[in-house]
Amino acid sequence: MLKSHARFQRCFALGFLFILGLTGTLKAEITFETLVEQVKHNETKYKNIDLKIDYTYQAGPASIRPVGDTNANVKIFATSQNSIQYVAQEGRYRVEVKSDNLFQDGSSRKSNHIKMYDGKLTRLLEQDHIVNLIQGYAGDDYHIRPHMLFLRGPNYYMSLSTLLSGDKAIADSPAGNWSPEISVEYAYRGETDLNGLKCQQIWVNILRNKKTVRRIEFWLAADRNFIPARYCSYYLRFSEDQPTVEGEVLDWIEVSPGNWFPKEMKTTSFSPYLLKRGQKIVQWTKKYQTKEVSLTPRHELSFFQNLEIPDGALVYEIENRKIIKSYKKGSAKDPESADTPADP
Repeated sequence: MLKSHARFQRCFALGFLFILGLTGTLKAEITFETLVEQVKHNETKYKNIDLKIDYTYQAGPASIRPVGDTNANVKIFATSQNSIQYVAQEGRYRVEVKSDNLFQDGSSRKSNHIKMYDGKLTRLLEQDHIVNLIQGYAGDDYHIRPHMLFLRGPNYYMSLSTLLSGDKAIADSPAGNWSPEISVEYAYRGETDLNGLKCQQIWVNILRNKKTVRRIEFWLAADRNFIPARYCSYYLRFSEDQPTVEGEVLDWIEVSPGNWFPKEMKTTSFSPYLLKRGQKIVQWTKKYQTKEVSLTPRHELSFFQNLEIPDGALVYEIENRKIIKSYKKGSAKDPESADTPADP
């Protein structure tokens, strides 16, 4: 009995050491390449999404128009309040944005933006009077992807995994928008703790004509589907140790078991010119607050096609980035107008 018990203890100890060794091996095998695969795998969980999110822009002291500025025709935002509904479903998408904008001269303007893609045609309605009917897929600044929320905008339509996969992958991406003189290099900086989250820190160095001009740092939260929990961007000609932009997820929502989405996040930009002089003055802040989110949208095809075009709107039909036809909605040139002459 005693021998059996001793044998069990030895086996248990050896097994425990084996597990420890295996755990250490797995930890040691974390590489930049394995992280990219983790990001890519988790991005697929959000390819279908139905989302309502509020986005707020607030100008900071560094963006105030200088006294005596003669370029008064250029409007500078003071604040912008935006309500965004974004749906992506089986390769199609629809985005609707309603905005209340206040400018630094005291004037204000409401704006709206509707864009959708049904798998064949992209439809856009801007400000109720400009319409684009674009053959094929066209991206949009208001696409909401959790892994790229910090970099939402016209220069980064691509996925995060594409951004992390090298020059060729970026250039080959239909949404790459990448110049030939730009290249990227990467560095894995190891595991770190961020507000109780285990994060893998990576650097993306952006080079122009083989000279590093910008560094982007991500903290990928392993327990939050490798979504960046923190982000910093450095323009090296202004400062190598002070970021011009920094952002952080302040709160999370678990959409479904094991699938997370940022519930609240904030990004702050600092004037790069003042940073160069040692002053950290806010240029703007952006805040996102998620209102509703589902990963199981179920919309009919018509949801991605129905665009009500107001009478009098200017319509441009576009193919291969060229306008092939233009007309005013309801005019004689409108193909759907009752006044359009019949074909002979």
